Amino acid sequence: MRHYFGGSTSDYAMERVGNQLLLRPGATGTVWDSVTGGSQLTDLTDVNGVPVTATTAAADGAVSFYGPEDVTACFVDFGYGRRYSMVAADIASTVTGKLGGLVSTAADDATAKATAAKDAAISAAASSAAALYLPSAITDVDSYFASATPTTPRFFAHRGGGMVRPEHTLVGYRAAAAMGFPLEVSVNVDASGELWCLHDLTLDRTTNRTGALNTYTTEEVGQQVLTTGRPMLGPGWAEQPMVPLRQVLDEFLGKVVIFLEAKGNDAVVPLQNLLTTSYPHAPRSVVWKAHIGTASLPWAKARDYRTWVYLDVGTTDATMNAKDGMVDYWGVQTTFTEQRVEQVVARGKPVFAWPVYRRSQVARLTALGVVGIMTSDPRYVSTAAPQRTASRWDLQVKESGGTPTIDYDSGYALVFAPAPDVGWVSVAAVPNQSFGLGTYCSVNSGPGGYRISFDMKFKVLPAATLHGGIYFGKQSDDAYRFGTANATGGYHLVLRANGQMQVNKHTAGSTSGTQIGSTIATAAPVADGVMSFQVDVTPTTVEVRRTDGAGWTTGPIADTTYRGGYFGLSNGSVTDVATRPYWRALSVTQL
Repeated sequence: MRHYFGGSTSDYAMERVGNQLLLRPGATGTVWDSVTGGSQLTDLTDVNGVPVTATTAAADGAVSFYGPEDVTACFVDFGYGRRYSMVAADIASTVTGKLGGLVSTAADDATAKATAAKDAAISAAASSAAALYLPSAITDVDSYFASATPTTPRFFAHRGGGMVRPEHTLVGYRAAAAMGFPLEVSVNVDASGELWCLHDLTLDRTTNRTGALNTYTTEEVGQQVLTTGRPMLGPGWAEQPMVPLRQVLDEFLGKVVIFLEAKGNDAVVPLQNLLTTSYPHAPRSVVWKAHIGTASLPWAKARDYRTWVYLDVGTTDATMNAKDGMVDYWGVQTTFTEQRVEQVVARGKPVFAWPVYRRSQVARLTALGVVGIMTSDPRYVSTAAPQRTASRWDLQVKESGGTPTIDYDSGYALVFAPAPDVGWVSVAAVPNQSFGLGTYCSVNSGPGGYRISFDMKFKVLPAATLHGGIYFGKQSDDAYRFGTANATGGYHLVLRANGQMQVNKHTAGSTSGTQIGSTIATAAPVADGVMSFQVDVTPTTVEVRRTDGAGWTTGPIADTTYRGGYFGLSNGSVTDVATRPYWRALSVTQL
């Protein structure tokens, strides 16, 4: 644009005469780009826009014209021996306009940079906080798994330890974390968008309510939904509030490794958003857990999460190959064949197995190369030692190490009798069902062996030849079923409804037992009448006594076939759940 020159009190044609400056109206001046020398500027216009090559002073000597394009300063020579400088009169408004544009641009740029700086500051603050917090934690993901081997496997609390505590509850998570076990946390989303710790899409199985979680608002879940573990864990358990994921992350993130999985498809994006915005340091201590069919692995790997991807029985190698680059750890089911587990192990990445309930399963899987055990009872399966020697069934709380024939099924769980029979337990499943008492196993035997003592009764008598009792002497905690081919052998105390007492020996793989010693005639049980027993296992003999009467003993039976330290309760041959046996006051002592 052309700029306007003139209009100020100094913009006049003048000549210095002595010490005076005299106006020279009508004087003609040439315009230059320098005070001396330089180039003449001839691309001018008068105030009316008429092109001119020089400027002529008005009748009062005032000078005004428009200069060449974008020229804002010049020098005018009226032929009086010097050139006078002139600055465009509109320079202030021009500068102001340009400055305004620059300020606006700078402001936009500053806003963008401030936003970026804010985001960077938040990220840096979170990282700094994580750097202060996480190094003092028990471990992070990589260090926790660095030394995992089949001989030193890692154990994780599946559903927070759902075989011994109500699953996915704060009481479960806290107990597992206190023992140093990583947490497996499943989440689903409610109608308000809040994530809650819950395995199923519905509330039916684990809570006092029914229906899909995503039909309840956050307020309704928080105030009206309670997790109940009573059907499987006993009436001694109080109902537990459901736990929002934020609470779990705030309390445990960085303290233990967390396996985190969105169970419902509608929970995936809310979970990703929560982790990104509120827990940017989560990848250090969170493992992204997902099924082989997931589409979420690219998101997880882009944010540096370690991933555990679990397989189905029918998952093909081709499917695994397609996702191998996004997988850090593979997951195999305990039902997989030995061959399939070995094939997955042979791929060269750490393999974790689930769901694991028994020490015998740990032994099988680690022998195949598995280095991680996802278990609902990590305290039990991670050791070989007994946890107690006397029952507290009066508290009506399931013990760690309790193993029904069908795992994680309330229909096969230990049943705690209500008043007036508090302290008595039973197995409300027939036929041929039992319940392993792993919390007392493997039995600590003294120099002279060990003794198992207990009371037993039938509230309703079965047919005269049917029986119940206990099994003992097993080398392993695999399930025991009377009249069934079991994986390992052992002994079975038999007490028939007609009072006959005997000891049978069961060989692994055989459906029938072999009696050892004599059948002892004791008083026939009466309905709801208490009977007391002792089972002595010495290095060379086995002896069973009924101690609520005199002289009822098999005497020492010379048999050393089975000296394993596992035992449990057995419904024996009872076929009607109403006539099942009940037990109480169990203890194990060294001889």
